Amino acid sequence: MSALRIILFLGVLLMGKTLMAQELYIRDLPNGMKLIVQPRQDTEAVALHVWFRVGSVYEKYDEKGMAHFLEHMLFNGSEKYAYGEIDFIVESLGGNINAGTSKDFTYYHIEIAHPYWKKALELLHQLTLRATLDEDMMKKEKEIVIEELRRGKDNPTTVLWEEFEKQAYKVSPYRFPIIGFEDTIRKFTRDMLLNFYRSYYQPRNGAVVVVGKVDPQEVEEEVLKTFGREEGRKVPKPQILPEPPQEGIRFKEIRDPRIQKAYWIIGWRVPPIPRKESYALAVLDQILSVGRTSIFYRELREKGVVYSVFAGDLGRPRDNMFVISATFDPDRYEEVKSKVFQLLKDTYSNLTDEQIEEAKRRIVNSRIFEEERVESQAYDIGYAYTVARDLDFYRFYESNVSSVRRVDVQRIFERFLKEDNYVEVLMLPEESSR
Repeated sequence: MSALRIILFLGVLLMGKTLMAQELYIRDLPNGMKLIVQPRQDTEAVALHVWFRVGSVYEKYDEKGMAHFLEHMLFNGSEKYAYGEIDFIVESLGGNINAGTSKDFTYYHIEIAHPYWKKALELLHQLTLRATLDEDMMKKEKEIVIEELRRGKDNPTTVLWEEFEKQAYKVSPYRFPIIGFEDTIRKFTRDMLLNFYRSYYQPRNGAVVVVGKVDPQEVEEEVLKTFGREEGRKVPKPQILPEPPQEGIRFKEIRDPRIQKAYWIIGWRVPPIPRKESYALAVLDQILSVGRTSIFYRELREKGVVYSVFAGDLGRPRDNMFVISATFDPDRYEEVKSKVFQLLKDTYSNLTDEQIEEAKRRIVNSRIFEEERVESQAYDIGYAYTVARDLDFYRFYESNVSSVRRVDVQRIFERFLKEDNYVEVLMLPEESSR
């Protein structure tokens, strides 16, 4: 390692220590809601996130698509603000507001300048826990979501991933798409929506995360005036069936007349987060596919074997998977698959301590730079609490990555990346000769 790189690396570490100098301020509100504050004096920005431990895997079959639909509905008016008013206020203050629904969680967030954080907090309270869920708005939103669903069917990548998860999961609700189905969406009633909303959008199932230029005790006072006044209720425990162990290879080939390239995914079951293997998988991801120095980029992308390639684990708290995805010319499928398996073998056999150390440095450096942005730091905190269910996943991520050894990464190959047990989906043009 050159002297210049050592200086830069030490500078990044010092910067990271400055950002993380103050401990997380964590409080359990009387109604069961979690408050997590990361005060920072190096920025004028504040990120405010509200996380709920609910996503599409929490839905019953007749509710498929409801978590995503409810996210849409919350932007259609609250007890205090009419449709569009919250967005207008945030934007008029120079802020940003958005939300996201996954299979495991839903979150709502505002990023705004320091003087306006109290207003942003009040807006998020109205948005998330005081929505009106008007029936006429439901009718309007159903058509919007169904159109979004139909557009997704025109996207080859969406079709590919949905087919992959149907092949990978035969029992687990991960096999269903987040957006749901047109048939279930059309049958949503206001009573169904209210029941889902009241069950999961409530203090005992949520967390408020605030990162930026704030005083934690002042934040707590404001949260008690808003989120803290809501009633904490018993949270339902849905039956999320675990996927049984897979035996053998599952392969599916699909044809699509709209495409010119081949789209491919192959995946293996791996331990859920936040198990110790999570950190070895992060190092493996880095070595295989992150950046221009990665093995897949150099051996597949730069040499023209594929148009694009990606590898990584899905970061799920149950039934997790490590996947490799690529696009390439249809007649190169056998070559690509053979090359990928050979590269995996070579990586396992030739892996060096130097590669491991370099990958760990890149992960730590990247995370420190990423968390200069308050919104990224708030997301990582919310994800650790809500999905990993362990704030230590956030607190000690860098040190846990730094502790990964070559043998830990090699063990991933030995235990999980088998040549006789995986899921594979190949999408080809209609007229392909394969």
